[in-house]
Amino acid sequence: MVEKFFKAAIKHNANDIHLSLGVPPLFRVGGEMVRLKTDALTENDIDLILRTLTPPRCMVELSKTGNTDYVYNFEGHRFRVAVFRQCGTLGMVMRHFRNVIFSLDELDIPLEVSTAIVQERGLFLITGPTGSGKTTTMASLVDHINTSTCKHIITIEDPVEILHTHKNSIVSQREIGVDVNSFTEGLRWSMRQDPDVIVIGEIRDVETSRIVLTAADTGHLVFGTMHSRTAPAAITRIIAAFPHDEQPFVRLQLSSALLGIINQVLLPIREGDGMTSVVEILMNSHTVASLIRQEKEQHIADEIRKGRRLGMVSFEESLHHRCVNREIDWQVAVKHSRDPEAFKNRMEKK
Repeated sequence: MVEKFFKAAIKHNANDIHLSLGVPPLFRVGGEMVRLKTDALTENDIDLILRTLTPPRCMVELSKTGNTDYVYNFEGHRFRVAVFRQCGTLGMVMRHFRNVIFSLDELDIPLEVSTAIVQERGLFLITGPTGSGKTTTMASLVDHINTSTCKHIITIEDPVEILHTHKNSIVSQREIGVDVNSFTEGLRWSMRQDPDVIVIGEIRDVETSRIVLTAADTGHLVFGTMHSRTAPAAITRIIAAFPHDEQPFVRLQLSSALLGIINQVLLPIREGDGMTSVVEILMNSHTVASLIRQEKEQHIADEIRKGRRLGMVSFEESLHHRCVNREIDWQVAVKHSRDPEAFKNRMEKK
């Protein structure tokens, strides 16, 4: 049964498969939920799918915590399967990972970013909401380093989503729950494995942030993803996670170690079922570093707007560019703008 769902998802370019008791499967295609024209799923259906796909270690985790996730390979396609208890039944969501890595040019990433990410040390963050394409962008940055330099790259992911082959660099990919128990443990062990580049699937807590900052400050190039609405908000979130008495030192560390931040969202393309990214890019500068140290992150957005020559891109400019190129509908763009009225007026003058 589950094989036909996988095949249909691949055929229709669906991002996610949703399975719940009492309703037919639903696919997320181009940001919209589409219900399959098939029978509603029974408890036996879901139990059969669960036992067909789920490894024993994850069955144990599900029984203990009510949640588990893992990667399932189907005919060369990778799906992240998330299983969870709900109202006494089980639900499943399967996200399709397309093992396609885009070039930085294809993602409209400025030259200044590609220059910054081959530095010997520092911290670069990819931020945005869930489902915003952070993994795809991160994979492209890693591939650029893998292709253009000779380094040891260690990734710590939950789970491993996009597989990298060794090119000019060596890429060691470690999965939480399979190769290592936690991000924090994986980070600590990675420091003993002669890394040049460390990639953290997600910076979730203060202890991970602490090790990340130390690694970036002591001669490693570190990449990480976070949930945040804007690039400046990511800076505030990292600092605010620390105890108050540690925050001045963290500000000093971050102002020195930070290379840049890409914040992004995915919006449906104007025609078809695909999605395209709208990005905000912050590159560290003397002014930005000073604002971080002085607790003035609210002024960083102004520096982004003025920083085009440094490779910075404001969210509104990226949104405007996508509209002018007719990649996304401007009414959709207005809904996602950070200043809808100003954006609408700007587009109506065209």
